[in-house]
Amino acid sequence: MSLTFVTPLGALIALVGLIPLAVLVVEDRRLGALCERLGLRPPSWRPSVEVGVALLVLVAVLALALAQPVVGSHTTRKGRADAEAFFVFDVSRSMGARAAGSPTRFDQARRDAKELRARLGNLPVGVASLTDRVLPHLFPSVSVNAFNATLDESLAIDRPTMSLAYGDSLGTKIGALADLVTGNYFEAAAKKRVVVVFTDGETLKERLSTLPARFKDGNLRVFFFHYWRPDQRVYNAAGQIIPAYLPDPNTTPVLDAIAQSTSSKVFEPGQVGQAAAAVRAVIGTGPTRARGRELNSFLLAPYVLLFAVLPLGFLLFRRNFPHQAVSRHSPA
Repeated sequence: MSLTFVTPLGALIALVGLIPLAVLVVEDRRLGALCERLGLRPPSWRPSVEVGVALLVLVAVLALALAQPVVGSHTTRKGRADAEAFFVFDVSRSMGARAAGSPTRFDQARRDAKELRARLGNLPVGVASLTDRVLPHLFPSVSVNAFNATLDESLAIDRPTMSLAYGDSLGTKIGALADLVTGNYFEAAAKKRVVVVFTDGETLKERLSTLPARFKDGNLRVFFFHYWRPDQRVYNAAGQIIPAYLPDPNTTPVLDAIAQSTSSKVFEPGQVGQAAAAVRAVIGTGPTRARGRELNSFLLAPYVLLFAVLPLGFLLFRRNFPHQAVSRHSPA
């Protein structure tokens, strides 16, 4: 277990709270000097000290909260020893297409992938991108945090950029999925291998005919999520439609043909439950072993702020009921 601070420099903002404390000290000295000149007994120092201490405690609590303390711990996670999966994401420019006011195809894919990953429990899942080649970003892991972070931080439309020109945009080679076999993406002990491809199906036809044999050689079961609608368009940064891109209506027949030749299935956006059931049917049950550690974090800032109620409440009480507070500590 360890304690870290997410924004340690944020604590400096709370130093602004020392200004009222400095004002309190200056005014207390001025009052004391004035009483001495007039020959009056200076007021008791106790109320000022109490207010000063309350201000210091309030500033310290706010500084700690703004630094955002986090308690972290690692938990050993067990995962399937005989099964692994890869989620492969088409990151070509056409995956940035969307209907007006709707999320892009790629954003829908990430949403479905996270939900699907959450339903697969202790199955190690990796992440790869697909353009005119397959590129691994995360090898099969039981860490859901690592999976989500990879999707959010490592994957994006046209990243990595494809080397294959496809008209005025860039295209995809679904046939490149054969690289999952030749590239030894799976551990030798993983006899049950599942690949889930998130794509719009807009692809060049090269190497498609060889995929069934390749998948069989690698003992891969491949499922597809298909993100495509005829009213979707690619928009530029200014929100204007890029006229060079038009949705390809041949995507459905292409994916259906691949699925039929490999005894697989094509799922529509949101059909996560059906996809999870299909994956579980392939991997069944099997032995488990330690497959890594999961980082667990607990943010303490909200609970630290609760302590600010005490000094803040005291200061408000002294402000609204000064006479009661003073008389309580005045000598009889």
